[in-house]
Amino acid sequence: MSHHGKRPPGDRVKSLDQHPARLTLSAFEQGQTGMVITDAAGLVVLANESFCQIAGCERSEVAGWPVEHFFVSLRTPATNPAGPDTSIDDATSWQQEVLCRRNDGESMPVLMTVDALLDDQQRPHHYLRTFISLASPKGKQFGDRHWVHVDPMTGLPNWLLLRDRLNHALAQADRADNGLAVLFIDIDRFKAVNDAAGHLEGDRLLGELAQRLQKALRSRDTLARLGGDQFIVLLEKDGTAEAAQAVTERLQEALEPPFLSENRYLLLTASIGIALYPADAQDEETLITAARSAMYTARRKGPGRQAFVDHRLTAKLKEKHRLENRLSEAIHLPERHFQLHYQPEIDIDTGHCTGLEAVLRWKQPKQWQEPPAALLDTIDRLGLGIRLDRWAIQTVIAHHLSWLESGSLLGKLPVSIRLCESHLVNDTLDRRPLDHFLRLQSLDNLAWLTLQVPGQGLSSDLDAASHMLKRLERLGVRLAIDDLGASPIDLTWLSRLPFDKARISVSLAMTPLLEERNLADALCQLLQALHIEPVITDIDDPSQVSAVSGLSLRRVQGDHYCPALPAEKLDRWLAERHAARG
Repeated sequence: MSHHGKRPPGDRVKSLDQHPARLTLSAFEQGQTGMVITDAAGLVVLANESFCQIAGCERSEVAGWPVEHFFVSLRTPATNPAGPDTSIDDATSWQQEVLCRRNDGESMPVLMTVDALLDDQQRPHHYLRTFISLASPKGKQFGDRHWVHVDPMTGLPNWLLLRDRLNHALAQADRADNGLAVLFIDIDRFKAVNDAAGHLEGDRLLGELAQRLQKALRSRDTLARLGGDQFIVLLEKDGTAEAAQAVTERLQEALEPPFLSENRYLLLTASIGIALYPADAQDEETLITAARSAMYTARRKGPGRQAFVDHRLTAKLKEKHRLENRLSEAIHLPERHFQLHYQPEIDIDTGHCTGLEAVLRWKQPKQWQEPPAALLDTIDRLGLGIRLDRWAIQTVIAHHLSWLESGSLLGKLPVSIRLCESHLVNDTLDRRPLDHFLRLQSLDNLAWLTLQVPGQGLSSDLDAASHMLKRLERLGVRLAIDDLGASPIDLTWLSRLPFDKARISVSLAMTPLLEERNLADALCQLLQALHIEPVITDIDDPSQVSAVSGLSLRRVQGDHYCPALPAEKLDRWLAERHAARG
């Protein structure tokens, strides 16, 4: 011990060296660089005191918030080691200049460095973000270069930075063959509010309005202020009409709560125009012009409205949205609004019926003109697929037991049913995953039931799908891959998955090119070598029958042989067919 009663520095260093976790925590807590650890979803888990000083907040106020709450992006990432054509989401480290928003209303430009913390499979489980202030001790930015790109009132990117990002996004879209969307936002009647409340209060309201709009967007979207009460949103990668419509609705919802201004509540709405690339324009200038034109179209309809450049597209999406709302309502009472028809599977050599497929039908055919597969995809996209699948499985089980009891020929046939993709991903988040749900049905034998798995679900998360499929196999359920060939899949993986059957659309064989027809036949032979029965589906006319006649398979299905019918009609069809064959 020294004469001051403290251990010598060498002892303290040795002590820390023996406790690396303590040393790491000490470096995190005492470092002069702002540091934040977030989970994979971007929620703050831990922040050090230096970050809280930069953000102007207490440590107790940080945990649990999205990290984007504390800053606004100033420019596209400066460093992406994965390469220019790789998304930032796929990189493990990058840098970005951001504007840190303090609780006292001040802003500070900082350089943010993000490093992914990887697990044993090299997948990110947390992220370490470090923040270095770019402000000099006197408060002036290095060269003032950051404020050239920032709107000083809102902290948002300005017109100059927006043009830079938009041109970069257009180049990326061309390389990746993706679309993008631009939303032109004009606040309705804001001039009257500004004149009545005064310009200082108007500026404050614009700042609050900008914050609401920013919170309604994803981190990869860009919100910029053009000036006055006009803003622009840039949607990259998923610039489809549906995605743009969804974002527009979120922006409108963000403005719904009233704004408090000088002890009065104000209701503000926005007219929003939507332009899509490349459908509506081919360059940055005409894309902005098209979005502005669509905004004027929206404004003519009244406050708080939105419009696409093509008004016919607006009407189409409005009708689609109405149908989806009715569909969502119908799923809460499936037995009232849906029914199951059954389509036979045929042995192409003997003509015998070898199985049935349960096909979902909405009892409002005039409203839904799309094929059954499109109906299922829409239901899955709305997040309602699992609920409807459970009803369908229970209905199939009830029908099967009824057929057995009545002695119907249908009871002797295996039945397949198509599952939505949601069963295959993140199944651990479901309190009753599919295998557990099937156990609750208390059936001794499930060998008659085949569950069809969409091929797209396999290509999106093969590991999670494999785990679920093997659990289902242990229950005795048979498994089929549906629409094989519509999306990429590793054939090595296919050989390891417990499939009994593969359903292939006839479109794969309907080609004038001999090489592609040979490819379809080779696929059938490969499946048989893997002990997977190939079935060609969607055969609706004689020309398609001819196209598949030379393929190495025996099972076919389609309206040419028999359309999907209610159970009682199919029972009569099968009985008549059985009687005719003696």
